[in-house]
Amino acid sequence: MSVAEERRAAAAARGRVPSRGGVPSGVRPSARSSTPRRPSRGGTSGGSWSGSAGGRRDDPRDTANVGDLRLGLAAFLLLATGGLGFGRVLDALGWWFVTNLVIAIVLATVILLRRTRLPAVFVWLGAGVAWLLTITLFFASETAIVGIVPTPTTLGAFERLRDAGFQTFHDGSAPLDTDAGVVFVMAAGGGLVALAVAWLVLGRHAPVLAAVLVFAVYAGPTVAVSFPLDPWVFAFVALSFLWLLREDVRRRELLRGLASARAAGDGRGVGPSAMTGAGRFGGLGPAVLVSAVAVVVALLTPAVLPDLAVRDVTAGARGSGPFVNGINPLISLGQSLRRPANTTALEYTTTADEPPYLKVTDLNEFTGTVWGPDNSGYNDGNTLDAFPAPAGLSEAIPVETFETTVTVDALSSPWLPLPYPTQKVDGLRGDWRFEAAGLTAMAERGSTRGQTYTATSTAILPTAQQMRDVPPVADPASAAPYLELPDDLPQIIRDTAADVTATASTDYDRAIALQRYFRSTFEYSESAPVEEGFDGSGAEVIATFLERKAGYCIHFSSAMAVMSRVLGIPARIAIGYLPGTTIDNTPANRDTYIVTSDQLHAWPELYFEGVGWVPFEPTASRGVVTQFSDASTATPGSGSVSPDSRPAPTAASTPTPTADALGGPTSTQSGGAFTAALVPLSILLGVLVLLATPSIARGLRRAAGRRRALADGTSSGWAWSEFLDTARDLGFPVTSAESPRGFASRLRGQFRIESPAVDRLVAAVERESYAPSAGERPDGWGDPRIGSSAGGAASAGSIDAALAEAKAALRSASQPLERVLAAVLPRSLVLRRDQRVDWRPPAAS
Repeated sequence: MSVAEERRAAAAARGRVPSRGGVPSGVRPSARSSTPRRPSRGGTSGGSWSGSAGGRRDDPRDTANVGDLRLGLAAFLLLATGGLGFGRVLDALGWWFVTNLVIAIVLATVILLRRTRLPAVFVWLGAGVAWLLTITLFFASETAIVGIVPTPTTLGAFERLRDAGFQTFHDGSAPLDTDAGVVFVMAAGGGLVALAVAWLVLGRHAPVLAAVLVFAVYAGPTVAVSFPLDPWVFAFVALSFLWLLREDVRRRELLRGLASARAAGDGRGVGPSAMTGAGRFGGLGPAVLVSAVAVVVALLTPAVLPDLAVRDVTAGARGSGPFVNGINPLISLGQSLRRPANTTALEYTTTADEPPYLKVTDLNEFTGTVWGPDNSGYNDGNTLDAFPAPAGLSEAIPVETFETTVTVDALSSPWLPLPYPTQKVDGLRGDWRFEAAGLTAMAERGSTRGQTYTATSTAILPTAQQMRDVPPVADPASAAPYLELPDDLPQIIRDTAADVTATASTDYDRAIALQRYFRSTFEYSESAPVEEGFDGSGAEVIATFLERKAGYCIHFSSAMAVMSRVLGIPARIAIGYLPGTTIDNTPANRDTYIVTSDQLHAWPELYFEGVGWVPFEPTASRGVVTQFSDASTATPGSGSVSPDSRPAPTAASTPTPTADALGGPTSTQSGGAFTAALVPLSILLGVLVLLATPSIARGLRRAAGRRRALADGTSSGWAWSEFLDTARDLGFPVTSAESPRGFASRLRGQFRIESPAVDRLVAAVERESYAPSAGERPDGWGDPRIGSSAGGAASAGSIDAALAEAKAALRSASQPLERVLAAVLPRSLVLRRDQRVDWRPPAAS
């Protein structure tokens, strides 16, 4: 039955047979049209349809791939721009091109397979096979049949590449070297994300959900390494999302237009130009709203957060940076040394006789695979105007005091480069704390960028004999953490330590023997450990280093520190900068030194009772060798450091972390954790706003429509349009070719939805659509079923009640997932105004 026939039947049921002109017999034409306004072009939101030419039932797969190519291109652009979130984490961009090639192959496979009549399950299985063959060809072709068909050996190669890539992510700091493992992880992961995005966009018609997935991938590196959001990259991602939304709207328009044409009995000659409606950019309103909100949130986030500038390898504030979560800072140091770009880190002047090393932190916790710091000793009272006396230093050891003025330009780190041991620091901006065990300083708020400060420090000058005469450690419990070794320490380390120091009789002589051994028989090489696969600082790496006799500072310092512990000497690793080089030899610049990024360094510090922590330099061809003379050049007691001459620190001056440091988190730590949490919380807020925007927009449109309907007396027509929108949101197929009575009948027959409220809504919208003017209504006009008055109009309250009951019936008949999607991602939101099924009659003229 056609729409016109159904309308005439409805009128006849009420005793008014429409004439050919559509006006009921015996009723004069009124200002209000006797026929309902023809619904604007709309259509189905999914499912199959019937009634096409020839009377056959059409296969939905005939049009399932409409718009796939344009949607695929938009999805590819979204994935490609989203991947740029890793651009500041990974070195170079070769990985990005490889990853995008895998993504393109996966998306192209999905699009091509959807053009066939294969069931959907085979489409996605085929895309998964294409992904597997592609990564086999790119990364393990030598293990595959004809270079592309994987074998069990191929899976083993994948596992090794995956482990290598994860290890690089775990142990490194940005920007990471893009070795084969990293590229494999990015390309394989990118292909899987592309498969998920294709399923969401093409299979589930949920582009917003796909965008949330891509935004999560994009924001992941920002959360992991505390990089600020790049507004330009984010803008590209947002614009890509906008295009994807537009293409999804366009595809829906095509499908609805084709469905309407088929339902009308003629689907021939229906093309895109006939189905796009009144505007090329119609339906962009919601897309612009969602994207604009997301972009504004992202761009405003940096303005309300504290300084989270890109930090160097030494960056490691509590809760962030490369010194937490098991990440190896020494690997980060090695990657920084191998980086070809060399920049100035800082400049300084000093009154010291010899330019000092500048230490930023200590690594004292050795697990057997990684060295890590203890950051628990930066307490609130540890301000930089009065450091404690260096641990273990007695009054019998001569010292000299000197000043160092440091100027930092681009280096941004929460750790402060200082000579060891420092007495006080002046001129710093921000909130800084010292750590008593290592006398290092870290910012609670602020960084080194743009700072100029003066450190007053001490040069400790014992004689060689004083070093040999040191007594045993006074507090073995405090020294124990600096002697810890794994149970499975390779035997070569113990044997080498014993052989090298066999003729030494004191701890000092043993330390000198180790230093001499490394500097005389080993070669400095930044590339050999990487090329030969033993980069790092773990016990197994040290064992290989002792065999290969080539490495750089992390290998030398780690090996000497571990071997010193084997010999019973407390040891830790210091990270900082070499003394640098003078600008020139003119009198004005003789004491001014420049420190560059390639002078980032690691060296061991050994503890001697009565002297304290003494630095050594085992790295071949680097630094200044530690060697004390038999007679001190300093006058004993001049400039000496007395433990009682300055205010006592809040943490005890011992060579180990204090009891407070080993306890629970302090208020300072809590503040740092809160600051670090702002970044993921802000990103989470942005994602929640992005998810809530469609639902909010849908609610605002519903409220505005109801206000207009109440104002012009078309509550029934608005209620029916809202009912159809709800049906769309819940995944029920809706077409503008159906009358209200036809749609209600299909709900009963196809979906078993039996609801009197739906029937009341149908009667109300038909009565409102066909109603004569007020002066022409016969006596008794009205319908008690819907609470209509004698005037024939249903009350707003009864219409609202019927609508709520009818919508509840739709929800009860839908799947849980559809109900969630209807709440978060309402499909009706992307309809153009001229496509919405509007059953309100025109207002009287």
